[in-house]
Amino acid sequence: MDTSWVKAILIIAVIGQLFCGMSCMTSSSRMMYAFSRDGAVPGWRIWSKVNEKRIPFNAVIAVAVFALILTLPALKGNKDGITVAFTAVVSIGVIGLYIAYVIPIWLRWRLGDKFEPGPWTLGKKYKWMCLVSVIEVFLVVVIGFNLPFSSSGVPWESDFEWSLFNYTPVVTGGLFVIVGLWWLLGARHTFKGPRTTVEELDREIAV
Repeated sequence: MDTSWVKAILIIAVIGQLFCGMSCMTSSSRMMYAFSRDGAVPGWRIWSKVNEKRIPFNAVIAVAVFALILTLPALKGNKDGITVAFTAVVSIGVIGLYIAYVIPIWLRWRLGDKFEPGPWTLGKKYKWMCLVSVIEVFLVVVIGFNLPFSSSGVPWESDFEWSLFNYTPVVTGGLFVIVGLWWLLGARHTFKGPRTTVEELDREIAV
C-alpha cells in the first residue's frame, strides 16, 4: 500500500478506537452506578449519586480517572517498542469480561441438581460443559493475559525494566483483594439487595 492507503487505514482505526473507548466509558460508568445503587461497590454512596440531569456524574468521572491512571505508562516507551500499556489495558478489560461470563457458569455448576432450569437447558451435559468452560477461562486469563510481554519484563531477571512490566495481574489481583477485604470486613453485613425505586432516585436528586 502507498502512503495514502496507510493514512486512511490509520484514521479508520483511530475513529474505531475512539468509539470503542466511548462505549467502554459508557458501559463502565453505568455498571458502576448500577452496582453502587445496590451498595455493592466500595464508596457506593458517592458513585450512586446523580446530578440534576439524572447523570451519574461521580461514577463517570471515577471511571475516566481510573482509565487515565491505567494508561499513564503509555507516556513512557521501552527499548523493545512493545505497546505495554495498550496491551495491559485491553487484557484487564478482557479478563473482567471473561470472569463476568464464567461466574454464573460456575455457580450453576456448583448448584448441581438443586438448580431449577428454565425452558432452555443443557440437560445433564452441563456437568462437563460447565467444567470445560471454567477451565478454559482460567487458562485464557492466566496464559493469555497475565504472562510477561518480554523477558525484560520479569522482575527477577537481571535486565528487568519497569517499562516492559505487564501490570495486568497487579491491577486485577489488587482489585480482587481490595473488593474481597471490603466484602469480608463489612459489606456482607450491610448489603441489602437491589434498590431500584424511582422514589429513591428522586430523593438523591433532591439532596
